[in-house]
Parts: sequence; structure tokens; C-alpha cells
Amino acid sequence: MPKERKAQNVYQMMKKWNNYYRIGVTGLVLNLLLVLVLPFVVDPYFAAIFNSFFPVWVILLVVGWRKEHPRR
Repeated sequence: MPKERKAQNVYQMMKKWNNYYRIGVTGLVLNLLLVLVLPFVVDPYFAAIFNSFFPVWVILLVVGWRKEHPRR
């Protein structure tokens, strides 16, 4: 499969995700990167500010899951 086609398939797969999944996964990844990078760049205690945002991203993923798979 050519790279262009593979990239297009990944884009289409991401497009099918609901917004809660996209926001939740993006937030988790960015938050994790900030927590891992900030102690070395700025100050070790500054990264502790972003630890409190992890539950927000998990809640968004759960809301996305419930929206995708509603109870019957």
C-alpha cells in the first residue's frame, strides 16, 4: 500500500472518531509530554500543575465511550 494511501486511511479513521475521543487523546498526549519535558526545561515543581488535568482527559474519553456505546 503506498504511503499516501496509508496516510489517507489514517486520516479517515481519525475523522470517524467522535470529538470526545480526539480531544481526550490529544489532551492526554500533550499533558504527558508537558509533564515529562517541563521538569528538565523550566522547574520540577512547575510540571506538577499539569498533573491535575489527567482526570479531565480520562473523563472525556469515558464520555466519548458512553456516547459511542450507549446503554440499551
